[in-house]
Amino acid sequence: MNIIEVKDLAKVYANDGVETRALDGVSFSIKKGEFLAIMGPSGSGKSTLLQILGLLDDHSYGSYTFSGRSVKSYNPDEIADIRNEKMGFVFQAFNLLPKSTVLDNVKLPLLYSKVPEKDWERLATDAVEAVGLGHRINYEANRLSGGEKQRVAIARALVNKPEVIFADEPTGNLDSKSGQAVIEIIQKLNREKGHTIILITHETYTAEYAERIIRLHDGKIESDVRVTNRKLDGKDFVK
Repeated sequence: MNIIEVKDLAKVYANDGVETRALDGVSFSIKKGEFLAIMGPSGSGKSTLLQILGLLDDHSYGSYTFSGRSVKSYNPDEIADIRNEKMGFVFQAFNLLPKSTVLDNVKLPLLYSKVPEKDWERLATDAVEAVGLGHRINYEANRLSGGEKQRVAIARALVNKPEVIFADEPTGNLDSKSGQAVIEIIQKLNREKGHTIILITHETYTAEYAERIIRLHDGKIESDVRVTNRKLDGKDFVK
């Protein structure tokens, strides 16, 4: 089952009468439970694509179908619900509240959800433990290392049990060891928990943890290939 389908997707920005196509006729589908990496140089359109797929921005032309329904048919309240309940986001900058504890940071999405308040602590604790930070659960975020902060961001993205997790350069602010630990956690969530993962990265090494890599160039798909020698826990394996 395809959870995401885009066809002839385009994004056009107009500035002083000059049009710039950030995306230009992009077509692909993503199966439920797939781990996809999107790569490309600066200005290739990968961040624009993530914004559109994550319902943070609208497309100009073409079609985008999420869970079998055109996103154009959703009203603003439905879009907000989808972003909160069916999507999780992990960004390069962590975006944590520095003086709040790990647990309270992870609880944040639940404040805007339909989940009963009595369940918040259990769900947040489960998410923290899923990323291996149970021993830091009452630490303030500003006491954590960069790698630990990104794990908290992943836990926060997990807490609503989303269908899709969008990870935008999640290792970009980390050293190589911390970055590897973070991407291995993301891969584990895909392989063991079945989350669909869409990873934006400029790092080939990081992308090779995915099942499939789409490369963009000047707003167009340059290649769309399966990864034959994926990485797992620092090793290569063939799926």
